[in-house]
Amino acid sequence: MGSWVWILFSTVILMPVCLHGAISVHLKTGGPLYVALGQTLVLEAEFKKNPNEVVDMVTWDRETSRDNIRLSGAPGSRISLEKGDALLRITGVAEEDFGLYKVTVTDSNGYQQQDSVEVRKTEEPPKASIARVLECVVDKHDMTQWDTPQFSWLVDDVPVTSQTALLDGGSRLNFSAVKGVNYTCVIKSSLGTRTTHYEAPQGSWNRCCTGIIITVVTAVALCVAGFIYLKRQGHQARSHTSQ
Repeated sequence: MGSWVWILFSTVILMPVCLHGAISVHLKTGGPLYVALGQTLVLEAEFKKNPNEVVDMVTWDRETSRDNIRLSGAPGSRISLEKGDALLRITGVAEEDFGLYKVTVTDSNGYQQQDSVEVRKTEEPPKASIARVLECVVDKHDMTQWDTPQFSWLVDDVPVTSQTALLDGGSRLNFSAVKGVNYTCVIKSSLGTRTTHYEAPQGSWNRCCTGIIITVVTAVALCVAGFIYLKRQGHQARSHTSQ
């Protein structure tokens, strides 16, 4: 009996301990992720691991109702893998690119972890508006996208190139640096391209000044007319006196 206890004790003590789960993966962009046809899709995975863990392999798969495809990059292809295969980029997104994307990481011990995100098609770019004067605001309706919108401005159909005129990444325009009547904000992102316009109203100052000018001119004209009338009356009075 004692020998069996010693064998069991030795087996437990000497048995190597393998702790799996030391490596994990998650996609930086939450989902579902929306992309427009013809735009670029970018998915990037982030790994968390112990210093002694080694990422042995990273694979990407796309699942649809029709098939399951292993994705790989190739020179000249619109699909590319970057950052040690941690980043997947697909340019010119087509109908077949929509579906469930899975990234799988395998460590040196053969242990695997996965994360996934659904990529959906957005039918049209999000609406945009100029909520406050010279500030361009995008209404995304909680549609997640991989990139940050890029803003550009045209004032009276002329592109704004002065960096001092562009504020907050171009979403706002410095009115004191560039002035005009017709303002156009163009927003480009993976959700598509949207253009919104703003026409500066004629300022009340102009209307006020116009009224003041008219009033002054009228008053001057009346004064001149009154002066001429009085002068004529005085001339006629002197004529009668001399007679």
